[in-house]
Amino acid sequence: MNVLPLYLPQQGCKHTCLYCNQPLIVGTRDERGEWKARLQSLQMSPREGEWEIAFYGGAFSAQTRQEMDACFAAVSAFLPDRRIKGIRISTRPDAVSDGVLIYLREQGVRTIELGVESLDDEVLRQSGRGHTADAVRDACARIHHYDFQLGLHLMCGLPGQSATSWQKTVRESVSMRPAMLRIAPTLVLKNTPLERLYRQGRYIPLPLEEAISQCAYAYAWFHRNGIAVARVGLALSDGNGDGADKVVAGPWHPSLRQEVESRLAGEVILSRLRQTGATFLTVHSKDYSIVLGCERRNLAFWETQTGRSILIERDPAQPRHTVRVGDGEPASLFYENHE
Repeated sequence: MNVLPLYLPQQGCKHTCLYCNQPLIVGTRDERGEWKARLQSLQMSPREGEWEIAFYGGAFSAQTRQEMDACFAAVSAFLPDRRIKGIRISTRPDAVSDGVLIYLREQGVRTIELGVESLDDEVLRQSGRGHTADAVRDACARIHHYDFQLGLHLMCGLPGQSATSWQKTVRESVSMRPAMLRIAPTLVLKNTPLERLYRQGRYIPLPLEEAISQCAYAYAWFHRNGIAVARVGLALSDGNGDGADKVVAGPWHPSLRQEVESRLAGEVILSRLRQTGATFLTVHSKDYSIVLGCERRNLAFWETQTGRSILIERDPAQPRHTVRVGDGEPASLFYENHE
């Protein structure tokens, strides 16, 4: 699904979460005057595929009914486009009452992304989320009841969050039957309450290697359960650069998703090389860089661990995100199937 994002910086948000500086991420300028031109550009584009118009940057359903009406009115003329399948919003778990969901469905909303972050009440409390894990469970049940597609946002490395707490959140989130997830490690962004805690020595962010490991744990779980991972890491890049200047501390990486996928692929392939004794493997051409690893890291590791020279063959007919080790059957790059 392709998404055309329309930003509403901080609109509807009633809480200041410990780690959040939404204006820093998406800006503060009201871009509504540019929406029509962006929608017209999509309308005139020959690009095929299914699209959703997405209202991002705040807690959409926590706005007043009048504010939401204005947003829907701005896009209504473009909904008949055959490629546009509906509207997507992002919001909070405590802003999806029955009445709100009925209204959203009537306006053509198809997908609701919830900022969940954790399913541990103590982590939610320390992070200043303003809701409990039960509020998330209730929100997900309501969203499914009204036949919306569900998306979840999760964060590792939050204050008070252990690796065990993160793993429990990941496993339980699968049971909520989301269509997609976004996962990100916690970063200390400029001008946030979390920055003050960090400078006082009261918050220690995850090291990059641990963040990659925790994101990889989640990524593998979601792939195993057929859930799409829409994004890994915060989207911080803008016209001024990759976003590193917005980060005070924490496991920022410009290509975090590739690092996570490469870590998983390296582990899966090493396991199969050991099992089979093979000296070659086949992947889709577009997966080659993931499999090889940054600076050929995975290849060097396999050869060191097995004592064999390993050949990576590229085949555009190989299913994406799978690997065939030796003459074996295709297997997922991102989790080992031991059944």
